[in-house]
Amino acid sequence: MGRLAAPTTVRRVFPTFVLLALGCSGEIGAPTGSTDPSAAGVCRNPDVLQLGSAPVRRLTANEYRNTLEDLLGRPLPEIPELPPDAVTAGSFENEALALAASDVHVARWEQSAFAVGGQVADDPETRARLVPCDETDAGCAEEFVASFGRRALRRPLTAEETTRYAAFFEEQRAAIDFAGAVQLTVTAMLQSPQFLYRLEIGGDLDGEHVALSDHEVASRLSYLLWQSMPDDELFAAADAGELQDLGNVAAQTRRMLEHPRARAAIGEYFRQWLHLDRVAGEHKLPELVPEWSPAVAAAATLESQQFAEHVFFEGNLRDLFTSRHGFVSEELAPLYGVAAAPEGTELPAERAGILSRIAFLGGEAHEANGSPPLRGVYVIRRLLCQATGSPPANADTSPPDRSEDMGPMTNRMAFEERTASAECQQCHTRIDGFGFGFEAFDMAGRFRTSDNGLPVDASGFAIGIGNDAAYEGADELQALFAESPTVQDCAVETFFTYAQGRAPEAGDSCQLEALQTAFRAADGDLDEMVVQLVTRPEFLLRPAVESE
Repeated sequence: MGRLAAPTTVRRVFPTFVLLALGCSGEIGAPTGSTDPSAAGVCRNPDVLQLGSAPVRRLTANEYRNTLEDLLGRPLPEIPELPPDAVTAGSFENEALALAASDVHVARWEQSAFAVGGQVADDPETRARLVPCDETDAGCAEEFVASFGRRALRRPLTAEETTRYAAFFEEQRAAIDFAGAVQLTVTAMLQSPQFLYRLEIGGDLDGEHVALSDHEVASRLSYLLWQSMPDDELFAAADAGELQDLGNVAAQTRRMLEHPRARAAIGEYFRQWLHLDRVAGEHKLPELVPEWSPAVAAAATLESQQFAEHVFFEGNLRDLFTSRHGFVSEELAPLYGVAAAPEGTELPAERAGILSRIAFLGGEAHEANGSPPLRGVYVIRRLLCQATGSPPANADTSPPDRSEDMGPMTNRMAFEERTASAECQQCHTRIDGFGFGFEAFDMAGRFRTSDNGLPVDASGFAIGIGNDAAYEGADELQALFAESPTVQDCAVETFFTYAQGRAPEAGDSCQLEALQTAFRAADGDLDEMVVQLVTRPEFLLRPAVESE
């Protein structure tokens, strides 16, 4: 059979799948609504098990594509791009309450499901792998539905689901043929909310807490560590009931962290946490930075992602701010002033740490000059997990003027003059106390010792990091970050936010404090931080709701 022309049959037979996909947002285990990032508060009773909310989470665009590829076991056919996932301030692309499904999502899910179903039906290799029976076998419909459905829905199908899908399969085989039935059954399953969302039903534990099933724990692990579905080994562990044991969860986690999928997922995490792709939207004046281009910006993002991945798996949080290891592409070599070394090299002393790399320096800058306020606000929000006030409504936020009639003036001097008033200094004393530390780098991240003919002043005083101190230059500032308890706590809080798909809440306070304590005890070991999170009892549970 050739591929069917359009997925109209599924639209007629299973319209509820699409309706459910549109309406499935919110939370299991808590009321809907946004959360205050500061709401975690202080742990009052560490001996009492407490849980924050457990939002229903739609697959992100990246998770959706990864899951389809792993489900097929080969590259995808041509499918439409999903709309970008909305990101609110301080959150990630997997923020549950921002992952609403639009009409565009539903239409493209349908198109993608139909294309993937066609590949399963028409491609001999894919069909042989995913259709475990011959069309002449009497029980083939149920065998195929159970086999494919277990992987697509990431759990064994219920008897009712198997019966319903098998009946649909037989209807399509009678109306079209066997291949058409395969295509349309796959199409239907891939539009099911059970595929598109990470639903955690579990079973009642004590009236207040719900124990997740082994397969739900497996999905929590795989989407956290791989941004995709479980593999065969994790499925087997779930089938055997092994994932209620935290020792087995730890063993699976360490195994999964060794897989290349984990490196890609961790790189994505750092891209989102540290806004490493912000540089892609920044323009630089060609007369000032002739070598700047979209290719340079993309290479800068990749270089910092590779550096962060390297630190995560080979080092610790301290190395994120002190290591000089770099991955210098041909595009970046002129800006770094070193020979290209895409496989890795040791960079000059002034390039220690991720905040001395072009992704940050070029991303938090203007087209003609670096921006101490942008760079300082970045530090406060991204590395300290703290809020910054908004500038007054009448504040001039454009880059300050350095015209010739003003006399020789460095970028720092221009910003100091702009923010000299007492009102501005209420915020800029702290903001620029961080931002001025990067003045040895221009708008494109090039290192410099002079600016406009005057010596660069990259000194400052870091306030509110737990080890407040004066410093000279970005290397000394980052050395302070490397030892800062506030930065360490923020790193844990940030990963916790990513893992939960929401900001910390009051019910998370004891868990979060325990994770932060363990992280400091482990000397900032980042992959051990992940193991600590998934081997706490809370990882296997969600809160009960009144209707259960």
